[in-house]
Amino acid sequence: MAQGQRKFQAQKPAKSKAAAASERSKGPRKGGRVIAPKKARVVQQRKLKKDLEVGIRKKIEHDVMMKASSSLPKKLALLKAAGKKKGTASAKTPS
Repeated sequence: MAQGQRKFQAQKPAKSKAAAASERSKGPRKGGRVIAPKKARVVQQRKLKKDLEVGIRKKIEHDVMMKASSSLPKKLALLKAAGKKKGTASAKTPS
């Protein structure tokens, strides 16, 4: 039997500095985290419920934005959080 520790132990590859920085700066996400159920029917119901909630929330946000932009003399510019496209700060302007 071998004595002592192995010379070369397997190690996880280190994250790049950019990946680590983006992970820290993401911030909190919308919506709650839940443990997924095992029954297929319940999984399907939860997925449908979450999709409906997201759709309703987006519709409400869009309606509020349109109402606010219509009442202002100048166009309303919404700033989106830095998401999938890195390095670009996108500003959304309704047409």
